[in-house]
Amino acid sequence: MQINISKIFCVVGLIFIVSGCGYGTLQEAVQSKWKSPVKVMNNDPKNQLVIYLDQTQYVFGVYEYKNDKYYYDNSQSSGWTSSSDIRIPLLVRAESKKDIGNFIWGAIYTDIPVGKIYIEYKSGETQETFAVNNTFILEMPDSFDNIEPIMFMGELNDVTVYDEDGTEIVSWSN
Repeated sequence: MQINISKIFCVVGLIFIVSGCGYGTLQEAVQSKWKSPVKVMNNDPKNQLVIYLDQTQYVFGVYEYKNDKYYYDNSQSSGWTSSSDIRIPLLVRAESKKDIGNFIWGAIYTDIPVGKIYIEYKSGETQETFAVNNTFILEMPDSFDNIEPIMFMGELNDVTVYDEDGTEIVSWSN
């Protein structure tokens, strides 16, 4: 019986194409796009969004999960930092992710374990969420669907962060 090497390469290539270049974990998928070490801090599996830390910069991006593998390409990523000399730095961003929706996200630069985050919009609408690794991702109210994404930050009134005991840690006002 003679083995046809070209057939073996075709089968192996087909398996590679069908299985894709996905990764077994979200951390591996995100890290594959960076030379420096990054750390996944939070993710929203429903909307397939991720916040990860690259040194002091938090990055908010979109990933894909299909066929039990994670894929990440940085095409809808945005990275931000925050600093302050007078209070705990609080990063707050509001942005749209193509074909997914409008989100508010952020990070609190402290070792104090964060509990709840309370968001108040200029329209009077409010939202609450809980922090994961001192970060948060929250889908914005439907009323933002009619607002240009460039105007989102102007629609925020106040973001207040509380520790696990309910004591205010820091707030951000527009």
